[in-house]
Amino acid sequence: MPSAPPEALLLPITDLTHMFNAPAVNPLSRGLPEILGVSGVEYLLHQFRHKDTSTLRLVLPEREIIPGLAEQVQRALRRFAESRIQQQQTLMRETRRRGWKITGAALVVLAIFLSLSSLFGSEMAQVIPSLLRKTLEYGFEIIGWVMLWRPIEILVFEPIALRDNIAALRKLAELRVLIYQMD
Repeated sequence: MPSAPPEALLLPITDLTHMFNAPAVNPLSRGLPEILGVSGVEYLLHQFRHKDTSTLRLVLPEREIIPGLAEQVQRALRRFAESRIQQQQTLMRETRRRGWKITGAALVVLAIFLSLSSLFGSEMAQVIPSLLRKTLEYGFEIIGWVMLWRPIEILVFEPIALRDNIAALRKLAELRVLIYQMD
């Protein structure tokens, strides 16, 4: 198996169908997807999070290599990436919509709990023992603010992961494929 320069990804696979379909785990295989039990594409997408490259050196057994295979794989990767990018962009829009919907509900709940907290902190609650009154006051305040965590997670953190996926898919779409024969 040839060694790849640092700027290239080296992907040995024993069956070309494993490029897009996850094979069964086989730790004794010569192909990375087979060893890990993931498709070649999923392996590449994971690698893009750690490596910046524009070249894939695909190592295949001799029986898998046909004329024009590099171009076919390149086209297939581009088509796959473009479809997944559309899917991720749709998911991003749905996530934002869901996030704003949940934010509205969470703000109403926050207002209710802060009102309850203020009630227990006011002079109206003097008849309740001090320890219980303070516990309820601070408890309702904490619960109210905690209700905002999920909307923040949806509106801030989920889009970051989706944007990272889209960036990796764009790299996959632009990948130059070189074919090598497995030893």
